[in-house]
Amino acid sequence: MMTTVAKAIQRQRVKRLLQFVLLLGLAAGVLFFAGPRVGAIVEALTPPVLPEVDSEATPQRLEQNWSLSDSQRFHSITQGTTTIPVPLSWLLALEAPQQSLLALPFAKSGRFIGNDYFLRLGFMKGEVNPNNLLGLPVGVTVTRSQNLPGISGVVDGAGFTCAACHTSPLTYGGVQYIIDGGPATIDLGLFTAALGAALGQTAVSGKLPVFNGRFDRFVTNVLGDAYSDYRRVQLQTELDTLIATLAENPSAVDVVEGFARLDALNRIGNQVFAIDNHRFENYVPINAPVNYPHIWTSPWFDWVQYDGSIMGPLIRNAGEALGVAASVNTTAPDGDQRFASSVDITNLAWIESTLAGPPPYPARSFGGLSGPRWPDQFPPIDEDLAAAGRDLYRQRCRRCHLPPLDSLDIWDYFSHIEWYDGDSLRTSPTEVLKVQNVPLSEIGTDPAQSRVLADRRVDTAGFAGGTPETRTPGMGLDTTVCTPAAAAYSPPGAPSPATDGEITGYPRGALVNRPLRDGPNLLFALALGGLVQGVTDAWFDQNYVPNYMRERYHEGRPNCLRAGAGYKAHPLNGVWATAPFLHNGSVPTVYDMLVPSDERPTLVQLGSTQFDAERLGLVQDPALEARARRSPEERYVEGYFILDTQLDGNRNTGHEFSDRWRPGRRRSEQPEGVIGPLLTDDNRMALIEFLKTQ
Repeated sequence: MMTTVAKAIQRQRVKRLLQFVLLLGLAAGVLFFAGPRVGAIVEALTPPVLPEVDSEATPQRLEQNWSLSDSQRFHSITQGTTTIPVPLSWLLALEAPQQSLLALPFAKSGRFIGNDYFLRLGFMKGEVNPNNLLGLPVGVTVTRSQNLPGISGVVDGAGFTCAACHTSPLTYGGVQYIIDGGPATIDLGLFTAALGAALGQTAVSGKLPVFNGRFDRFVTNVLGDAYSDYRRVQLQTELDTLIATLAENPSAVDVVEGFARLDALNRIGNQVFAIDNHRFENYVPINAPVNYPHIWTSPWFDWVQYDGSIMGPLIRNAGEALGVAASVNTTAPDGDQRFASSVDITNLAWIESTLAGPPPYPARSFGGLSGPRWPDQFPPIDEDLAAAGRDLYRQRCRRCHLPPLDSLDIWDYFSHIEWYDGDSLRTSPTEVLKVQNVPLSEIGTDPAQSRVLADRRVDTAGFAGGTPETRTPGMGLDTTVCTPAAAAYSPPGAPSPATDGEITGYPRGALVNRPLRDGPNLLFALALGGLVQGVTDAWFDQNYVPNYMRERYHEGRPNCLRAGAGYKAHPLNGVWATAPFLHNGSVPTVYDMLVPSDERPTLVQLGSTQFDAERLGLVQDPALEARARRSPEERYVEGYFILDTQLDGNRNTGHEFSDRWRPGRRRSEQPEGVIGPLLTDDNRMALIEFLKTQ
């Protein structure tokens, strides 16, 4: 028999052996998880840190000339999009991701789409009403009968409405206000990462032999009474396939968007020219984020977008719907409904008409959605200071931003749109507001967004080689678009001829219809206009819309595109409620817009909705800024996005009132970005007080 001492020695040896094996296992595990492939998987499964929000607060509406039913319908009316690339039943069943992967096998989360989680991505709380039977957040709606990648059959999906990007929350005095048509706060990059983590954690849970509660709950909620072992296996396969399909799509980012910003034009181009048709060579990394624009009054502008690049309302809205993942076919043979899409043109027409109201001219009255009025709950307006600010506005701001919309002078800026269709000069049936586009050399703001349409090229041609059966067809662009007759699309630095080469005999700058065909190096601006024209024409054909009605849908305006025209100076009605400022959201308050650029904040915090009623803009937290300066490599601090204005695409330069102003010189002779003489602090506060009245 083994002695007690011998047994103890043996136990000690076994213990040491087990410790050695455990150490080897830990070392191997560290080496394994430190590898780039596994590290990427862990990163994808780990959700972003999000800011805390008050999910119980119910936003209060401000008076904006809309009824409650108009507002509710705008929040929930579908454009035909499936921005959230999962079936509706999955979205409703999906749990929010666990912040720690160690909690994955054991913990239960609330709903991903629930207010406790989803609102932390920048969305606003929705309520059950006749337009929103499921009580989904503002800007999220049901899109019926969709085909989704990796999912068998036709399913109901979920997509973004116009309100997702154009409804804003503003918090002051402990109250959150909802501003229809205002700039959203959502962070689409964080949304994508959070959804990916939620889907990935659910898929991993389904592969655990015992600790698979997350997947079990998902299956139970999705299938309900239709549960069967076969359907469970099929659901798991579809989940894996969907994740693999989404992972194949390119997603490179050069400039992080963050809360309240989106690289809208590049995202639209990536969706329709790269992702939808797997032409990944057309993908461009996100590099030119812009602040979500406010949209009241804009239906009556002659040109829209920050760079004043698109004229046709239906083209603009249908292109936006395609950018947030309305489906479109670009592979069907000619004559077989190529460009058929899920875009809901009828709903887009309702949105546009409700935003616009009746024609403001010659009635000399703006209807539709108006900018918000300064609430009575805010500090009272100093009327004497506002009157002084009105005079300053006339001296310093009117040249670019036009007369105030409550003045009689604004009606002098309305006129018809004119363009050439061959030899015929055509005219729009209604007058529109001629907004000012300021050249980049004069305004001096960050050039990234203005270069998107001017510099980007796309390949829509078919690929050579192969047999007729295997050859990849072109996208099928074969239409007419309108563009200025000057050579606005020459390579940078090229001389500009008097006319547009192919088109002669028109005055420089005249709008001219020109043919557009597939090609390997098309200007993005024209290719996008041509593709969206194909989408609207296909919808008209499918729905047997007569020609005179098509003109009404287009509001009698041409499908005109232009690039490189600078930045649009938006009228300033309601501007007090539209922070952050400049096109790229790099300036937190109106006050900071009125100081020299080297006095503006270098780091801008985005993600909070707290309103600074004195400076007009976003409250900035000094403690958060101090932490961000200690860790400059971090883009998010405590869940809030830290915008570094020293990076290209984020720069806060330009639009500057400065002592560098040269009296007696023309604007074109001033230093780049200097638009007026240095303002005193009293001047700034007077202008701010005036803007509260607009």
